[in-house]
Amino acid sequence: MNRIYYYSDEINDDFAGTHIKTKTLPDDYKFVPSGKGWKAARFFVYKLFATPVILAVGAFTARIKNKRVLKGYKKGGAYIYGNHTAYLNDAMNPTRISFPRTADVVVNPDAVSIKGCGQLVRLLGGVPVPSDLNGLKNFSSDIADAVQSGHWVAIYPEAHIWPYYTGIRPFGSASFKYPAKSGAPVFAFTTVYKKRRFFRKPKKIVYVDGPFFAEGDSIKQKANNLREKVYAAMCGRAALSDVAYCEYCKVENASLAASLNAAQQGAGHSRRALRLPADIPAAEGEGEKEEEIVSARNV
Repeated sequence: MNRIYYYSDEINDDFAGTHIKTKTLPDDYKFVPSGKGWKAARFFVYKLFATPVILAVGAFTARIKNKRVLKGYKKGGAYIYGNHTAYLNDAMNPTRISFPRTADVVVNPDAVSIKGCGQLVRLLGGVPVPSDLNGLKNFSSDIADAVQSGHWVAIYPEAHIWPYYTGIRPFGSASFKYPAKSGAPVFAFTTVYKKRRFFRKPKKIVYVDGPFFAEGDSIKQKANNLREKVYAAMCGRAALSDVAYCEYCKVENASLAASLNAAQQGAGHSRRALRLPADIPAAEGEGEKEEEIVSARNV
C-alpha cells in the first residue's frame, strides 16, 4: 500500500517529519563566510571529502539529464531552482549539477540548529534563511557575493518537502529577485519519477532546463518573468512522471489532516529526515519582506 499524505494547504504544509528547536540567528550572522580560515576548512570538508562522495552516491540514486544546457556557464555563478520531493537527493543534486563550481544550498534555520551539526551543515554549503528582517540585509549581500565569486546558489521555491510528489506546487517570485537584480543565469532542475520493472520504488531522473534570463522593466517584472519560466519548465518535466509512489489527498480541515497523518505515523509509517532546502525571502529593498520572512520561517 502506498504511503498517503493528507494536506489542507499546498503552500504551507510540510512532511519532513522533523521536530527540531530552531535557534534564532544573530543580527550579524555571516551567512556565507568569506574568511581565509573558513575557505580552507570548506575546501577540505566540501571539495576534498563531501563532493567525491556525493558524485559517487548520486550516480546510483538519480540520473541527471540534459546537462548540455549547462555548457559554457560553469565559468561563473548562477542560480538553480528545483522541486522539493526527495530527502537525500535534494541535498546532493545542487553539488552534482554545479560541479566543479561550489554549490550553496538555501536551508531552513533548523538545519543549523542541531547541536554539533550546525557548522558541518554550513561547511557543506547550507545557507540558512534569516530569522527576521534584521538579518535580511546580510543574507542578501552574502548570497549576491557568493554568486559574484562563482558559486551556484540552489533554491527550492516550493519550500516544503513532499516526498515523491509528482506535480509542481505553487510558489511565488520572491526568491527570483536575486537573479533579477544581478542578471545571473538561472536554471531549473526537476526530479521525475519513473516505474521500475522489478522494484516498487520508482527511479529518479533529474532534468535540467535553461538558461533563463530576466526580462522586464523593473525588478518585480523581471522576478515574475523568471518565476514563470522556471515554473513552466518544471511543470513540463513533472508531466513525464509515470508512477505515484506516494498519494496526496486534500482535506479542508487542517486539524483533520494532521490527525490522519499522525495516525499513519503511529501505525509505523513515519518518515524522518533532516529538513534542508527551503525557499528564501525577497531581496532587501522590496516590499512585503516581513510576510515573506514569516513564510520562510514556517517551512
